[in-house]
Order: sequence, then structure tokens, then C-alpha cells
Amino acid sequence: MNRYCFIACILFFVTSLSSAQESNIEKWLLPFVGEMEEHETTPTVPLAAREYIIGMQFVSQRKHGHAISHFERATKLDPYAPAPWVKLALALSEIGRVDSSVQAWREVLRRNSLHQDALLVVGLADARMGKLDSALRWLTRSWFQNNGDPIEALLRESALLTLFKLGHHTEAHSELRHDFQNSFDTAVSVLISSQNRGVWLGVLQQLVDVGSVEIATQVAAAGAPHVGPKVLGSLLTVLPLLEAASSGDGSLTHQVYVSLSEDGKLLPIAPKWDEPVTRAEALSTAAQTMSIVGAVDGALNLNTASFEINPDNPLTANNLAWVKLVQDGATEDVIALCKYAYILDPDKAYIMDTVGCMYALSGEPEKAVPLFVEALQNSLQPSPETYDHLGDAYWMLDNKTSAVRAWQTAASLLNTKESKQAYLEGYNEMVRSVWGISVATPEAMYDLELGELARNLVRKLAAINNGEEPIVFAVEQMNGAK
Repeated sequence: MNRYCFIACILFFVTSLSSAQESNIEKWLLPFVGEMEEHETTPTVPLAAREYIIGMQFVSQRKHGHAISHFERATKLDPYAPAPWVKLALALSEIGRVDSSVQAWREVLRRNSLHQDALLVVGLADARMGKLDSALRWLTRSWFQNNGDPIEALLRESALLTLFKLGHHTEAHSELRHDFQNSFDTAVSVLISSQNRGVWLGVLQQLVDVGSVEIATQVAAAGAPHVGPKVLGSLLTVLPLLEAASSGDGSLTHQVYVSLSEDGKLLPIAPKWDEPVTRAEALSTAAQTMSIVGAVDGALNLNTASFEINPDNPLTANNLAWVKLVQDGATEDVIALCKYAYILDPDKAYIMDTVGCMYALSGEPEKAVPLFVEALQNSLQPSPETYDHLGDAYWMLDNKTSAVRAWQTAASLLNTKESKQAYLEGYNEMVRSVWGISVATPEAMYDLELGELARNLVRKLAAINNGEEPIVFAVEQMNGAK
């Protein structure tokens, strides 16, 4: 950037700040901008310019690896120019080196603290990493430098709302929230007009990454009625995931599914956009998604809604029975539901496991053991949860040797690198081929689903080694614990 362009940017920024007195939101944002850095300008370095031009030629040929080498040379030959760093950042992003790209954008800001793209990229990156002060500084500067792009405005303002909430900046949050609806509506309109699945998922992922999961949920719900089948399939698939991550109870997902399946219309659900399903099946799939990320209330509500439409789906009946069993214990209604699921499909290992737990919880562990054993025999990959349940039932029958053996087997299945790696790969495959976005790291999801089981097994085996009575899950449930 030459000295005249830089001065023009400064003048634009000052002009924007001078008008802040006329707007409440500008008044609240201004304190976060911080002091403006001064940058010395230097004449263009011919050798650096040459490397920059060669790099641009490689970019035009989509040879980003070659381009990066030349842009890097240009940054060394002219340490004060931001332009080579801008192109380096873009080229790194093209080949998927996201972290390196962000670092390059940081170098841009060291040379031009008003660069619009750098302000947004680095601000969002710092927001993702929880760097509250720096994220606020870059994003408020970006707000004053707003280039009018609706998607960027949505991301910027969503991140600022989250940061203001985290920092307890109540007044700033309130003022920005007051003007946010217009940015939201405009961005959703742009997304709808694009009809581009990748753009939709990219925006939703960025909103999740900066902690604006609730806004991401609202974006998906707002766009769903207005997009084509392929984009719709993605939005309907990620909606329960987003709602679960924002502590929703499934009601928004249910509402959207109902509105889009009136008159028996089928719903496209990823990854089978070309094979749409009934509302009942879509709700059952959504319930499974919410269950995976630990949204018990959402899973219960969506399974209930699906079961009311089609009570003959064994998977739905079983999943509803399991959630109710965990929440309420072996009540008469739950026992009846468990037995009904077993009648629908007595050969499924997961149904045997549910019914076995029901018998244990209702004080009949002798009926539970054969079901757990058969479930394990019928499974291609033996379940550590079922081994844990089998150990509980054996302990209730005072068969302590078999109980310890079952718990040790469960622990050994969980503690191998291979089993954990298989789970992590399975979650990553869900993100890649089904959801299209991630709401948590694979490690966090592993701990959510299997971490407590692993810790309970450690506690049980430690209690036995110490000559103490282990706490058995089934006994806890019969005693009223939930």
C-alpha cells in the first residue's frame, strides 16, 4: 500500500469516528477500538515487487504452492509492505493451511492496522481462541471499516455480540443487538440467493466457531423454507445439531420439520438428498443427532413426536424407551415400551441391551444377563456399555467374579488406542459426510459419550480393590437416583 492509500484509510477511519457522536452503537463500540498504530511508509523495493508479480502469475494458474514461495521472498525483501502478506495469506488459505494463513493476516495488521480483510479474519480467529480484548479491538475496527458485505457483517456482529456477553459489556451488547436484525435478514437473503451448500455450511461453521451457535441455529431455520433440495437437506440435517449445541429442546427442529412436510411432503436429509424420508423418520434421525451431543430433552421430545406418527419403527421405539428408562427408571409405562420395542425387533443388539437394563432396573437381573450376553454375541463390535451393564447385572446376582471380568473387559475395550481412534474417526466421518459442520472437537465428543463410562468403570474396579462396595448404575436407578 502506498502512502497516499494509507493516508486515505486513516482519513476514512477518522471520518467514521467523527460521526460516532450521532449513533448510540458507535458510541458504545468506540472504546474498544484502542489506539491507532502509526506505520512508516517506504518506497517500493524492486526485487520484492518482482517476486510479488511472479507469485501473482502462479496464482492465476492456481499453482498456490509455487506462489507462496515467491510471496514469502517478497515479504523478506520488503519487510514493511502489507501487500505480499495479503497474497501469502490468501494462497495459504487456498491450500488449507488455515493457521498459517491467519498468522499471515496478523502480519498484514502489523503493517496496516486498518486492512478490512485482515481485521475480520484475525478478529474472528481471536474470538475462536477466546482472546477477548484483541478480538474486540480488531472486530470493532472492522465494524467502523465495514465494506458493506452482508455475510461479513453477520459474522462480525455475531462475534461481537458473543464477546460483549462474555465480557459483561451489557450496554454495548444491547445496542448492537437492537440493530442486529437487519444484518441477520440481509445475510440470510444473500445466502438464500446463493443456493450454495458450501457457502451455507461455511457460514454456519464460522458462527459456531466464534460461539454464536444460537444465531447459527436461527440462520439455518430461517433459510430452510427458501432453498433448493440439496441445501435444504444440509440445513435440516444440521438444525438439530445446532439446536442441541445451543441448549435447545428440539422444539425449533420439530416446528421447521412440520412446516416443511405439510400434506405428507417428504424431507431430504443428508447425505441422501435424492431419497427423501417421511416426517417420522426425519424426526427420529434428528433425535439421534441430539442424543449424540448429549441433548437428552431434545432427543426425548423428537423421539416422542416421531413415535406418535409411526409407532412401528423399532429404532424409534427403542430410543424413546432408553431415554425414558434413564430419566424415569423402570416405571410401568417404560417397561411396556421396552417390551414393545423388543417385540418389533428382538434380534437387534441395542434393543436387547435396553430391555436388559429395564429388567435389571425392575429387580430382575436374572432376566437381564441372557439378553446382555446375546447382545454381545450378535454385535460385530462388542459394546463396552453392554459389558458394563452385564457387570452390573452379575453384581446384583452376587456373581462377583463374572461382574469384575465384565467390567475389566469393558475397560480394556475403552482403553485401547485403536478403539479411541476408531471412535474419533467415526465422529470425523459424521462431520464430513453427514453434518458438514462440527460443534465440538472429536476429543470432546468422545469424552461426552464415553468419558463418564470410563470413569465409572475405574471407580468400580478401584472400589473392589479397596474392599468396598462398587456403585452399580442399576442399583442407583432403583434407589431413585437419576
